[in-house]
Amino acid sequence: MVSSIRLILVSAASTLALSAPAAAGPADDAMAVVASTMDKFNAGDANAFIAAHTPDATIVDEFAPYQWRGQGSAARWMADYGKDAAARKISGGRVDYGKPVQASGTANSAYIVLPVTYSFTQDGRKMAATGTMTLVMAKAADAWKIAGWTYAAPAPVAAAEAAPGR
Repeated sequence: MVSSIRLILVSAASTLALSAPAAAGPADDAMAVVASTMDKFNAGDANAFIAAHTPDATIVDEFAPYQWRGQGSAARWMADYGKDAAARKISGGRVDYGKPVQASGTANSAYIVLPVTYSFTQDGRKMAATGTMTLVMAKAADAWKIAGWTYAAPAPVAAAEAAPGR
């Protein structure tokens, strides 16, 4: 009788272990933060976008001064993005993203490459550029933060000519 009960318990435990969803890995957890951050950027939540970065994140983007690093870099990037957009008569900027083409990570760092489409309106004309964002994530105090990112794409074209993002 005892061995029958033990067999049933072992069988039940094996079934539960096989049917339980796999735990998310570090890259999956980091990607969830990236997705949330991009969605907040697209919704116009600049404060949440800035807070998602480490205090000294390194950012490389297509407008001057092209590189931001050191204390407050994400806030400086956001301010410069606003100035650049105003100077070029750009509004409604958003970044749509697809599934990562590469994502790997350890307990405290992750590397993610995303296909993205940056779309906006410029002088009343819808524009878009399809490229990639490469992000480096750092985990501290049990929270993932963006430690650095770079955006790379060809020059924007009329939106109908650009490949769709997500």
